[in-house]
Amino acid sequence: MRANEGAEGPPDTSHSTSPLNVTMEAVATAAGVSRATASRVFYGSTPVSPRTRDAVYAAAEKLGYVPNVMARSLAAHGSDILGLLLRDPTNPAYGLLFSELQSHISRAGLQMVTVAPSRTEGAHFERQALNRLLGLRVGGMFVATGVIRAEMLVPFLDVVPVVVVGRPEAHPGINSVSYDEEDNAIQLADAVAEHGHRAVAVVTPSAENSVTENRRGVAMARRLRNRGIQVHAIPAPTFGRRDEGVQEIIALRRSGRITAAMFPSDWRLIAFLPHAQAAGVRVPDDLSLTGCDGIMQGIDLLGFTTLRIPVERAAQRAVTVMKSTLDNPGRTEITHELLPGTLVPGRTLGHGPPS
Repeated sequence: MRANEGAEGPPDTSHSTSPLNVTMEAVATAAGVSRATASRVFYGSTPVSPRTRDAVYAAAEKLGYVPNVMARSLAAHGSDILGLLLRDPTNPAYGLLFSELQSHISRAGLQMVTVAPSRTEGAHFERQALNRLLGLRVGGMFVATGVIRAEMLVPFLDVVPVVVVGRPEAHPGINSVSYDEEDNAIQLADAVAEHGHRAVAVVTPSAENSVTENRRGVAMARRLRNRGIQVHAIPAPTFGRRDEGVQEIIALRRSGRITAAMFPSDWRLIAFLPHAQAAGVRVPDDLSLTGCDGIMQGIDLLGFTTLRIPVERAAQRAVTVMKSTLDNPGRTEITHELLPGTLVPGRTLGHGPPS
């Protein structure tokens, strides 16, 4: 695999004005390998030894080489570069999903380019982001957002395969690997009911702002009502805000009309806590709280009662579905997978008043 015999040494790159001027041949020569071997390191077509890989990466870093993955894509009949539309990577659930997808895609010998609109940008901006991904000539697209709707994805289906990750999707032409939000909501609602709460506030964002959180809220409220529990629905219609409904919940508690509040995400629960503290509402003595996601580091120390969604499993399955679709271009079978989460007991859920 070494190919330095007869080489004249690395070329002089001192006059380069940009890392883009550094060629793969220069990196290969500096690393003492062939250009083909360097290409395998960057593009993952076949395995190379760790020693060789490290030597190539070290040479690339020293020379400032930037792999031109798009040039390779345009030269090929098909692209092994996949696109990812990711909603708000500062959210721990999306951040972990990104990391897991990247890991599994790399293991599959593929590449990934990611577009992540600002958390204040809605469906229109996400549609534009999908167009940008197509402009990069990706071979397939992962959609990991609770904002963009199925009808916005339909025009892309004849161009590239699409796999929705982390959001339930029933469209017959769109593959999806998602969290079982109905089952997740039932687990959380049952935990609240079994702790003796008979009047509960449920925060429910609009479907236009978050399909996932809307489904969680609707399903939690439905399950509670089916168990004979009074539900106070708290709408959250504004996109990008996490503290909506705070004052309504505090007012309901002060008037003695609720003993628990359920949030469709841990971030919304966190946004509520400082307001509760400022209002003198003690958790869980005065008001019990539940969240959902269970991803944040240190959440066990915070003591949230929440539900851990199976992000790692969803990422692994999504890449498997995409790889199968790419390997079988004529495939017509559509996959809709639902993965249940795991209830995480915590200190924020206390017992309700005696019956």
